[in-house]
Amino acid sequence: MSKLGLFSYAAAFAPRLLQVRRSTWLAAGVGLLVLLLLMLWALVALIGGLWGQARNLSNAAPDVLRDATRAAVVQVDVIVPGVRERLGEFVPALKSEQVRRDVSGTDVGPVARYPGLTRAYWHREGREITVRYEGAANYVAVLDHYTKGFAAQGYRQNLLSAAPDAERHEYIKDADRVGFFLTKDPKGEVKVTIVTVLP
Repeated sequence: MSKLGLFSYAAAFAPRLLQVRRSTWLAAGVGLLVLLLLMLWALVALIGGLWGQARNLSNAAPDVLRDATRAAVVQVDVIVPGVRERLGEFVPALKSEQVRRDVSGTDVGPVARYPGLTRAYWHREGREITVRYEGAANYVAVLDHYTKGFAAQGYRQNLLSAAPDAERHEYIKDADRVGFFLTKDPKGEVKVTIVTVLP
């Protein structure tokens, strides 16, 4: 199509545009404005949603990485004693966890403490002793350790309550009763409480 043909077509079409009523132009303009506003609103909503998801992921990523690192170091420390001190020379965050130490007292109960947990609380009231252990560990692995340990010692389990992040058990063998409480906080730290009565 030549330039002359395009101009002649535009010259023929222009009078028809001028014959369109004003109300039609107004309706078309309002419709176009509404369409543009809806597109702008959708764009802002999309950007806001993506921004919120990115913020949530960026907040969760350090916690997940830190928890995974702690759990791995605890497991490796069980297999290769002293690895945490060596890694602490290169990664200061691991060194700061070494400040944790067992409080005074003794471990009680028929099952050995789960490796990597620290004795954080010890209390004696008459013949009853309460001990709490804490640390970064796999919740399911800790539960499995104690469940199998009590069963191996001949204790019968009495489940008192269970939730995704907490369980309460009572283990019974003859006249011996041992309370076992396991919890996990939002940061992934596991707490084991053992309550036993001395004979």
